[in-house]
Amino acid sequence: MVTTIGVVLAAIGALGVGALLLFFSRVTTIETWQTDVVVPGGFLGLSPSEIEAAVLLIALPGGLFLLALCFIGTGRVMRGAVGVRDTTGSASGSVVSYNTVMEPRLHLLWLGVALAFWILLILVPAVSALLGGWPITVDDMPQGYVWALLGLYGGLAAAIAGVLLTSFLKKRRYAAMHAAEDERLLQPPSGFWRWMTFRWRFDLWLAAAGGALAGLSAVILPFGEVTTFVALLAGGILLLALGVWCAAQYWRAGVPLGFAESYA
Repeated sequence: MVTTIGVVLAAIGALGVGALLLFFSRVTTIETWQTDVVVPGGFLGLSPSEIEAAVLLIALPGGLFLLALCFIGTGRVMRGAVGVRDTTGSASGSVVSYNTVMEPRLHLLWLGVALAFWILLILVPAVSALLGGWPITVDDMPQGYVWALLGLYGGLAAAIAGVLLTSFLKKRRYAAMHAAEDERLLQPPSGFWRWMTFRWRFDLWLAAAGGALAGLSAVILPFGEVTTFVALLAGGILLLALGVWCAAQYWRAGVPLGFAESYA
């Protein structure tokens, strides 16, 4: 039930992004409006001041996505086992949990969903703009809001795709070593890699940053900023590759897949 609520909130957030894109694509130029009159042709008959207030709604889907993540994550944890243990120092967390590992097909399905959103929010608009279509055809001021929406939520989709890809490779690498009864799994765990890839999952944070930068790079092309495009793409690929490499070292943490720990 908790997970379902999270999925519904995420769906509402996605619909909200679409509605805002439609809204800002239909309004006329904002900067020339008087704030106390309704401009003919203004979308839905809203006044300029009401349009400006609506700009704050750009962040609303993000809040829904964050809330959805809380529900989905909580629902996932509730399906597993959670316990508390006594600890000394900071060597390990006081709260531990275990969940079954997500099936590869389901994992790839979620990766496909994230990539689909990136294609719709970044790649398609970028190609369309290069060909002289939407959103270049939107008036100057509203167009800025359209690009802001596309960049914000398209970048988020790319970041999630980077995390899902790296997480998938991380699990495949560890599972393959376990299936092969690799003797390296019997080595004493490394405190650094336990901290890096298990406790704080910094490998996935690197992948998220890399995915976001690489995903956002396409937005730059319609503006002719080739140097910026190359820099973002190269930086994103570098961070993503670093995240994947760190994830491949997860076996050094000495913890099976499915476990997590935190501090109460």
